[in-house]
Amino acid sequence: MNIRLVLSRCLTVGAVAVCCLGRSHWHAESPFALALESTAVAFLLVGAIGRIWCSVHIAGRKNAEVVAHGPYSVCRNPLYFFSMFAFMGAGLAFESLTAFAIFTAVFFLTHWPTILREEKYLRGVFGADFDAYCARVPRFFPKLSLYQTPSTLTVDTHVFTKSLRESGLIPLAFVGGQAAVLAHEAGVLPSFFTMW
Repeated sequence: MNIRLVLSRCLTVGAVAVCCLGRSHWHAESPFALALESTAVAFLLVGAIGRIWCSVHIAGRKNAEVVAHGPYSVCRNPLYFFSMFAFMGAGLAFESLTAFAIFTAVFFLTHWPTILREEKYLRGVFGADFDAYCARVPRFFPKLSLYQTPSTLTVDTHVFTKSLRESGLIPLAFVGGQAAVLAHEAGVLPSFFTMW
């Protein structure tokens, strides 16, 4: 298992633990808490669906060619871009802007160095082709006007199925966050501090 995955999992577990120890400042039925819940669901779905979309275009091609179509035509790291939404949605599921900030920080601490490292690797493998791709397509935030996609794709079904399973678990973060909120409301889970 690579170090980024280990670090990401450890920091994510730590973020979940911190968020479970703190109670949301907002009452679960307040309009602001409901807005945070709705945004959490939307972000988690965008993260899950976006990752599936990315895997359709890259399954079986990663490190074999410079993929420059579909989501990869508008952003060099769309898989990580959609993962960011999943992390942010997980934080918002705790009905807290503090949790949102914690999960967003965990994402950037664990994923940004990986983005830079992977781009260095791809530059070494593909050279001028990758440099031309980098000159045209932004690293992280999509430029939608660049979008292009082929009419047909060949997909490695084993890689895609694995990605589909992983992405399908992302919305469960909402269940976990809401379980913690309800446990705090019921007094089952102790609260050591308040999270805004």
